[in-house]
Amino acid sequence: MNNTNNPTALQSQKWILQALLNLMKKNDYDKISVSEICRIAELDRRTFYRNFDSKNDVLEQYIKDISSDYMTKFNNANISDRYSATLLFFEFWERYIPFIVNIQKCGLSDFVFIRFEKFVESNQTLLVDRLDNNMVIDYIFAYRIGGFWNVMLTWAANNANITAAELANIISKE
Repeated sequence: MNNTNNPTALQSQKWILQALLNLMKKNDYDKISVSEICRIAELDRRTFYRNFDSKNDVLEQYIKDISSDYMTKFNNANISDRYSATLLFFEFWERYIPFIVNIQKCGLSDFVFIRFEKFVESNQTLLVDRLDNNMVIDYIFAYRIGGFWNVMLTWAANNANITAAELANIISKE
């Protein structure tokens, strides 16, 4: 992705992302072409390739932006216990339920999970309590990241049928 502060480029990136997300609602991800994204965004392919390398690059940048937004919220929150951290996580992701549903529909859960896992690995304090034993940390980390991810997928698949607070209450007890 082209990292720039140019307002025109930023607007183009926004339109490209929105076009891709809208197309994902209706089409299989593998069948979405750069040309189709550009047609919906009303931009030409050169503009797309000036900003992104591929449609995966667009999605990857969106995930990075979401992750960055989450870290800002996490760092600004007063997290004092597991419940507070869990509540923040699900309240944050609640607004992305349509995106989560789309990635499931498009078969991209693994693609997004890999990025989610890398993000959490670089910010382990999000899921792992301070422990001295590295082997224990590895297993707890794997358990929690997989658990949070799968709970989020299930919650999205059920159209967020319970509140973030109810979900946090259930999860933080386990």
